[in-house]
Amino acid sequence: MSLDWNALDFSYPQAGPLLAGWHWQAAPGLVQLVDGLSAGKTTALQLLAGQLQASGGSLRIDGQTAQALNSAGLVFWHEPRLPATMPAGTTVVADWIAQMRRDCPGWDEALFGQWQAGFDLAPHGAKPLLALSTGSLRKLVIALGLASGARLVLLDEPTSGLDKPALGFMREALQAAAPPLAAQGRYLVLAHYEPLLPAGGAVQVVALPAP
Repeated sequence: MSLDWNALDFSYPQAGPLLAGWHWQAAPGLVQLVDGLSAGKTTALQLLAGQLQASGGSLRIDGQTAQALNSAGLVFWHEPRLPATMPAGTTVVADWIAQMRRDCPGWDEALFGQWQAGFDLAPHGAKPLLALSTGSLRKLVIALGLASGARLVLLDEPTSGLDKPALGFMREALQAAAPPLAAQGRYLVLAHYEPLLPAGGAVQVVALPAP
């Protein structure tokens, strides 16, 4: 089992190639895409999500294309800074959680409870998403992603808007979550300007190429 990215050829209209010639491979577990120059990490996640289509090269997750994995409902990609990937802002938090419980065959209620408590999300259950702060919305997305059971979970700048206690909890919880993710054959790919955890065991660090 592996995630294999082989020299995808991608560019936005009227722009030069992005991430050209990049090759990397990762095993199941926690994969940190590090991009200190902000030169393509969100695009990389969109390609992994099957939201963008490369014109050349190949991307396979356990032998499947990103589009096939997404079509099978095995990708979690909800990015608060990209409204098209999120439910409507009027969606009530508790309703989104209930929908995830229904729609995700691999849903882990105990794991969700752990992240819900660690991020103190319960008081927000009756609120619509648009009433949440940036940090609270980010916390909700992280908790849902980890509990979803999706084969591929994608998180962009997971520290955005988080307070110091939440950051401390997240680092500890991610460290604990990495080995079970690897054992389950799941990939948690998060993009950040620097590693949140050191590489080792089920935790991997992959640097994006310089532009």
